[in-house]
Amino acid sequence: MKIIFICTRSLTFNTFLKSQAVYFIKKGLSVEVACSDSENLKIKNNLKHQIDFPNKIIDLFNLIRYIKIFIQIKALVKKNSSAIFYLHTPIASHLFRLFTFFYKLKIIYFVHGFRFTSITNSIKAFFFRIIEKILSFNTDIFITINNEDYNFAKSQLFKRSLCYKINGVGLNPIIKHLKKIIKKKQKIKKILVIAAYKKEKGYLDILEVAAILKNQKIKIECYGDGDHHKFDSIKIKKKLHNISFKKFDINLKNKIKNFDILLHLSKREGLPVAVMQALSEGLPIICYNIRGNNDLVKDKFNGYLINSYKDVLGRIFYLNMEDGLFDKMRINAFKSINKDFSKKRINQTIYKIIKNYSKAH
Repeated sequence: MKIIFICTRSLTFNTFLKSQAVYFIKKGLSVEVACSDSENLKIKNNLKHQIDFPNKIIDLFNLIRYIKIFIQIKALVKKNSSAIFYLHTPIASHLFRLFTFFYKLKIIYFVHGFRFTSITNSIKAFFFRIIEKILSFNTDIFITINNEDYNFAKSQLFKRSLCYKINGVGLNPIIKHLKKIIKKKQKIKKILVIAAYKKEKGYLDILEVAAILKNQKIKIECYGDGDHHKFDSIKIKKKLHNISFKKFDINLKNKIKNFDILLHLSKREGLPVAVMQALSEGLPIICYNIRGNNDLVKDKFNGYLINSYKDVLGRIFYLNMEDGLFDKMRINAFKSINKDFSKKRINQTIYKIIKNYSKAH
């Protein structure tokens, strides 16, 4: 049985999906991957396919590119008509299902977050909602990672499609003794941010938080992929010396324990790995009350769900002043992420879904 991962960028596969591919191969599946920068995929060259997916789904001034994508997808499908196409990321999944709508393919869509749920423009959100409903006719299975997306897929999409909910892409928590989580009488001094350097990840709000905390002797360290110079320029303009932007470090998971809380002000999420990783290390979370976040963070239990960046200072002040609250929240954070969130358990679950689907088809 062959399974072909389809995603917009290699970064998605290399960072989040490679462990799934390795697990599938160990189980005897044949695995290949298609994306727009296939040369950067961390797999053997003969398993790579090039599809020139764009950075945004609608680009009416670049119709030639869409023709090229259609030709690339058609060639891939022609050679692999019996394979299972395992879709990831909104752009890749939308275009692949659109251009193969009249083919009879086996398609599984791993929903990292339905696009329309985070769009503030009501007309645009309605448009993408309708598109998703139409494309569901060309989708056999939806794998969702938060309650909001699961409920939509179950109730609003094509009834023939099967729907599952799992705990994200999983992580490998570092097992430690509970006593090492507790930091006696410690004030919050170091805030961690882990997110790609994109505006939708909330960096403008994070800079506002840095301005609010300017005189509080609290440092904010940000780690992410991409270009952070535009945020550096705002930092310099506002004379903020309490925030730094660093390139994502693959060994960062070993440094998380050196921080006190995770600040996560992303505007759109599926089920954030950064939040799961921080919770597994005993870090309370301060984040926006959006889907994905509120599947992991319970307000006043293992963190705080907020509606504005202006709420951050008050939550930190309360954690610092309320005796024993910080340690209690750290323990709750540590206990929040259990074995059900491990990559091994997630990979086993997805493999079982694929295996059962293959037997039925």
